[in-house]
Amino acid sequence: MRRSKQVVMVMAVLLPLGLVATQAAASTVFEVRANDPQVAGDPASDTTARFPTNKQNEPSIAVNPLDSSFLIAGSNDEQRQPPCGPGPVRGATLASDCSFFPGVGTDGVYTSSDGGTSWTNRGLLDDQASWAGSGVISDGDPIITFGPKPAAGGGFTFAHGARAYYASLATIVGRKGFEFIIVSHSDDNGVTWSAPVIGTNKASSVDFNDKNWISVDSTPSSPFFGRVYLSWTEFRSATLTGNGNEPVMVSVSTNGGASFGNPNQLSPAGNNGTGNGRQGSTSDVGPDGTAYIAFEQGPAQVVVVSRDGGKSWTRPITVGPVSDLDAAIPGSNFRTDSFATLAADPRAGSTTLYVAWANKTAAGGRIVVATSTDRGAHWSALAQVSGAEGYACYQGLDVAPTGRVDLGYQALVATNPAVVGTGNARIDAYGASKPVGGNWSTPQKLTSVSSDPAASAQNNLQLQFWGDYNTLVSDSAGAWFIFIDSRNGVGCPAVDAYQKFLADNGLVVREDGDDVFDQRRTGVNPALADPSVKPAPPVDCPDQFGNTDIEVAHFTG
Repeated sequence: MRRSKQVVMVMAVLLPLGLVATQAAASTVFEVRANDPQVAGDPASDTTARFPTNKQNEPSIAVNPLDSSFLIAGSNDEQRQPPCGPGPVRGATLASDCSFFPGVGTDGVYTSSDGGTSWTNRGLLDDQASWAGSGVISDGDPIITFGPKPAAGGGFTFAHGARAYYASLATIVGRKGFEFIIVSHSDDNGVTWSAPVIGTNKASSVDFNDKNWISVDSTPSSPFFGRVYLSWTEFRSATLTGNGNEPVMVSVSTNGGASFGNPNQLSPAGNNGTGNGRQGSTSDVGPDGTAYIAFEQGPAQVVVVSRDGGKSWTRPITVGPVSDLDAAIPGSNFRTDSFATLAADPRAGSTTLYVAWANKTAAGGRIVVATSTDRGAHWSALAQVSGAEGYACYQGLDVAPTGRVDLGYQALVATNPAVVGTGNARIDAYGASKPVGGNWSTPQKLTSVSSDPAASAQNNLQLQFWGDYNTLVSDSAGAWFIFIDSRNGVGCPAVDAYQKFLADNGLVVREDGDDVFDQRRTGVNPALADPSVKPAPPVDCPDQFGNTDIEVAHFTG
């Protein structure tokens, strides 16, 4: 669903690992699956769901700031997508057709009321009564956050609880444009959700809006308390020949997500083909109401700053150099990115913020963190947090109310980096923390069972698929890291062979989600035009092929 960029390599300046990993290791409290059961309301689906119905990825998690017993998570969730091949939904199609089915949403919702030790699958946003007849179809890339509820007489208050916001991609029936960004809110910890509100109010027949993020000003003393910031990348001229220019945009809501104002353009409209594209925005708000949005711009991570509630923004300020991860981590073939995560210290009077991302080094992917103590004006040298755990990727970052910084990420180890296929690689999750005035802890393994990336797949089967991001949220006691996990899935030798055939013959390999995008543009389902060697999962693969779940690990620093 998110679109990859041309790789740009630069050298990163790193602090020696030994200088940043001197504290005691983090402690894993528990790990648990969030999408429980696989299909909402159907306990048997954990064993009966078949690819791609059993596929989830790109998770987001948020904790109620008033009561950390309540958490909400979301992901790209295909629990309503029909299984591959002919049937009552797909009709008389090929047995190898696993494509996204038009008109079926993909925004999953999961809730916990016991601090994340157990979860309930609430289905899709599209299942909500408020969505009926809206003409909106969710398209994934969820980001969830909490803020104050609107007050009855105007303004905002936490006196009556917290409001959760769920931002995602969506298609809208009858509206021009390939992809919109929508926001839905919940005042009951994710059990029910409002009708979707369009955050991208520009309608163009050639725009593809993507890579969204949402944050809320949650400090009561802030002059902009309750303000919601929604950012994304606007891929302009999304035609058959490419994405065209792609500025980062932001819209602001001052009424609790009931509507969003006209978007501001935060960057020049660079193009990936020139190596100067902008992608992967992330945001947060400091305790004084200063809003920050970071994104990847060419060879650097940058941040823009607003001190007036989103009316105006600074020019991009360089945070640090980015060396994009290998297009596929050796030993696997899923796509990667080096998108950043930003978090501001929420303590009163603090002007500190952190940005983390994955840089390619001679030793593989490593998670680095940059720090600013002056509201983003200047940035430290990069501190490398991950080490020899493997090729690191897909970090999550947050700052606890106490000022402790928490980081989670995944790392891949391959038996043979030159080989791709079932049983060749394993992925685990890791966590680390930085106490106030201290150094980063030694990364702690959070997973008790490793994942095989070959148990995952794009819907078109042409590559493995691990998504574009994971996320993390903290409270005073600890952190919850949420990530894609394939421990319940199995690989398929027939799919391994098909992917090798494509690679050996130099055939075009589409990204996940582009099948449905291309079908909208051309009216042709690309799944029906694939080579005859393409396997049919219902016939050629084990039952649990493609089963990727959403796992939550809780750890303390």
